[in-house]
Amino acid sequence: MKTLFFIAASIGLLSCVTLEEKQQVSFYNKYKSYIDALKTGNYDSALTMLTLHNQSQFSTSKDNESFTDFFPFFSSVDTVITDEKNHYQDFFGSKGCLTVNGFNSAGEPTSLNFELLTENGEWKFSYVQMMYHESRDEFPSSVKCPPNP
Repeated sequence: MKTLFFIAASIGLLSCVTLEEKQQVSFYNKYKSYIDALKTGNYDSALTMLTLHNQSQFSTSKDNESFTDFFPFFSSVDTVITDEKNHYQDFFGSKGCLTVNGFNSAGEPTSLNFELLTENGEWKFSYVQMMYHESRDEFPSSVKCPPNP
């Protein structure tokens, strides 16, 4: 009986740790930090929030393009949604996704879907998808991972 109690208690503690880890991961806070970096023109900081693959491609760009030229979508996400309505996030091992729903400056319903990857214990933006909808009824009601080409 003691063994059964010990096993049940151990499982309970492990599930609490897993729940606590999930609650500590906030892709939305990471998104807000990224938006702040873009709005202040701090592209060096924004670049550090992207995956090493994205950083490497940017640093080896043969055309010496600016951050905004090289990453047209990543560099414009701060202007896409001007009236935010809700967001959803989830993670799946070393991959996470964030969906942000709202309206653009023209009042059109818009969603941003981000893929994040964990690198060296830190979550980094890997890919972003912008979606424009006919109405707010088309907003995703859960996280949507973008299709990564």
